[in-house]
Amino acid sequence: CETDFSGYPDCRDEFVKALNQAIVLGIARDIRFETPLMWLNKAETWALADYYHQLKLVQQDTLTCYNGIKGNGCGECAACHLRANGLQQYQINKAEVMASLKQKTGLV
Repeated sequence: CETDFSGYPDCRDEFVKALNQAIVLGIARDIRFETPLMWLNKAETWALADYYHQLKLVQQDTLTCYNGIKGNGCGECAACHLRANGLQQYQINKAEVMASLKQKTGLV
């Protein structure tokens, strides 16, 4: 997601669009990359997982860590710090973050 851009250029919308165009040119087929989390911050991403009753699954079985460690990761890299901070912000402000998520996505 671009909203939590922390120096990783591959997180930017501009990069994903350029990569998409390169792939289309390279394979001569129409393909569209979807980035449903691009404009959500980490707290809203946690809210989305909770909205679909998958908070524990996302917390335990997904990978954010740039050192390749699933779940809470290494706890040292920038990606792990963003992930942990997002979860903490969601847990502290669940109603507010969920409302923001719903406003951005149109979920009811």
